[in-house]
Amino acid sequence: MNATTQAIIDRLPKKPILAPADIAAMFGMVTAAAIIDAIKRGKIECACVGGKFYISRDEAARYIESTAYKADEA
Repeated sequence: MNATTQAIIDRLPKKPILAPADIAAMFGMVTAAAIIDAIKRGKIECACVGGKFYISRDEAARYIESTAYKADEA
């Protein structure tokens, strides 16, 4: 994992359950629309209760790590 990705994960709120807005804020997004879209496309696992999405901190960290840029070795 690169240092930038780790820094983003470290800035996640220190609570076990997060909202899409929490993850969006770590990416510097104004709205959570892209995170909600990722949920709907199956890129982020979550629970949906009463129309609200609840994401575990571990799942948020996994998703953030999965979006990290990986330079080609070539």
